[in-house]
Amino acid sequence: MEKIDYEVDDFMNYCDYKGLSPKSMKSYEQTLRLFIRYLKDECNITNTGDVKEQTIKDYLTNIKERGKYTVVADDNSKKFNNLQNRQDFGKKVSLATVNNYTRNF
Repeated sequence: MEKIDYEVDDFMNYCDYKGLSPKSMKSYEQTLRLFIRYLKDECNITNTGDVKEQTIKDYLTNIKERGKYTVVADDNSKKFNNLQNRQDFGKKVSLATVNNYTRNF
């Protein structure tokens, strides 16, 4: 695991300490894990200090262009979720989803 992964773990522990709802915590963790995947795979970034405003803007553009369920934070989840069988697989990501990601950051 990279330092950036531990930082998300620390943040999630903080959220748990604050008593956030399981739904909020799941949303935060999913958003952050997908972002980390993008940072590592597309930007070669493993340190949160290297994330710039433009990096986030580029990621949000990527979300809008890539389509639903085309990226996962954990490749093992592909085995269980059968994402390609979803009727909305690859369809446009809603503006509400993009706004939720932005809020979660």
